Amino acid sequence: MTMPRMTMKACIGLLLAATLSACSGGATIEVPTQFPVPLVQPLPLTIGLHLDKSLTEYVHKEAIEARGNWRIILGPAQKPMFDSLLQGLFTGVEFVDDPLAPNDGIAGVLHPSIEELQFSTPQQTHTEYFEVWIKYKFILYDNNGVALGDWELTAYGKANEGNYGMKSKEPALQAAAFAACRDAMAFFTLEFQKVPTVKNWLQSALKEGRT
Repeated sequence: MTMPRMTMKACIGLLLAATLSACSGGATIEVPTQFPVPLVQPLPLTIGLHLDKSLTEYVHKEAIEARGNWRIILGPAQKPMFDSLLQGLFTGVEFVDDPLAPNDGIAGVLHPSIEELQFSTPQQTHTEYFEVWIKYKFILYDNNGVALGDWELTAYGKANEGNYGMKSKEPALQAAAFAACRDAMAFFTLEFQKVPTVKNWLQSALKEGRT
């Protein structure tokens, strides 16, 4: 029995649509902007914080073959993230436009940047997890605008797609990226004072009583 021509075309159209839908994939997520303040004993200093547009407008874009286009909008979360972080670590935080300019009202200036972001999907790793890695770089300046040194920090976050229901790539990827930001805050809090550049700067700043 021969299938009618219009029915045949309709079936082909549905098949093509299903194929394209399966191959399009992709997602666009924006990282949440509310972060907790670390519960630690703050240093009796006022720290300057310089955030440039390359950080506050950071967007990771990646095209994955047969999985579509992916965008992780990370920039808007960086100001509240670092503000909350440093509010916990110091008694005062001030935003600084130019880290190279002398400023007697602060002990120094921290300038963070994102060097790299990577992520993986469950289809790539054959697991149930979305994973996100963020590589940060920090430069520390004294209150005369002199660069004292720099160091790097790599943060990691993951989220099980099964915890977010069917077709959960957007909320699961968002959760993984947010977890990576939280991991960066925790790692920074634990390791900050152990960095040689920071240790030397703190000894001098605390001795001189720069508040």
